[in-house]
Amino acid sequence: MSHELVIGVDGGQTSTKCALVACDGRVLAYGQGGGLMHLAAAGARERHAWALREAFTSVWANAGLEPQPVAAIGLGLTGVEDGSPEAALARQIVAGLISAQHIAVHSDAYAALIGAHGNRPGIIAISGTGSHILGMNAAGELARAGGWGWLLGDEGSALWIGRRGLIAALHASDGTADPTILEAMMLRHFQVKALRDVKRHVYAPGFGAKEFAALAPLVSQAAMQGDAVAQSIVGRAARDLAVQVMAVQRRLGLPTDAPIAPVGGAYEHVHGLRTGFIAALREVNPQANVVAPQWPPVLGAALIALKACGCPATIRFAATD
Repeated sequence: MSHELVIGVDGGQTSTKCALVACDGRVLAYGQGGGLMHLAAAGARERHAWALREAFTSVWANAGLEPQPVAAIGLGLTGVEDGSPEAALARQIVAGLISAQHIAVHSDAYAALIGAHGNRPGIIAISGTGSHILGMNAAGELARAGGWGWLLGDEGSALWIGRRGLIAALHASDGTADPTILEAMMLRHFQVKALRDVKRHVYAPGFGAKEFAALAPLVSQAAMQGDAVAQSIVGRAARDLAVQVMAVQRRLGLPTDAPIAPVGGAYEHVHGLRTGFIAALREVNPQANVVAPQWPPVLGAALIALKACGCPATIRFAATD
């Protein structure tokens, strides 16, 4: 049975998800491990090995099977570009954890694109911990926008929203910006008496994208309560995502009604982000065609694995996550 199985992996900054799929497209089980970090960062190789091992162990246990060789593994990983040194390193790490005839390593955005639209033209707008826009035209050409990582961009993502919320609270406390209930929310979140004490948390080792993203629910709550500053942050996030989508659509020469799939937890958990994103798109393109993804990114990675080993690239049934 071993060579009749493939594994798809969606490795993000918050968690690593994997799916065990039979070569006829049946999804047998899901598994999950810890989050990843950019492979150029110190300690990233060990972090990847730990998270992937945890995810593989989980999926075998959930399937009720002993670990065994597989026909192929398809991976969509954060911080990895196709053909990059990081992709080669990721392939090496995976090969040390599990035996597979084929190991296909791509960006997490590519796995999400394949999951959302199959091999058909379309665009995905990822807004999770980070953000990334990726599209493909009928010729198979790809174009992207954003995805620069949390230090350089990730506009419209949970970490961007959370960071802007914290900055807004700090500026309000200085009296240099409009007052906002985010001040009180940030004090409670960090369990400090003054916002100036937040610095020791933010600049401490280990504070990064995941921790900034954890502040996004505060901005969402404030926006729901009518806080104008929080609503402005969410509105800006939605517009930034829409601007990047339109840039990709133009570069690929896609029709105005090409399918656009929002992907990622921020659309679900940040109040007003999804509706604001759709409104911003239709403001500049009334024909904007926003669709639900056909499959989640982890099954996009499984489709990549199926194609790599010559199996039909289709999902017949999705197991309960």
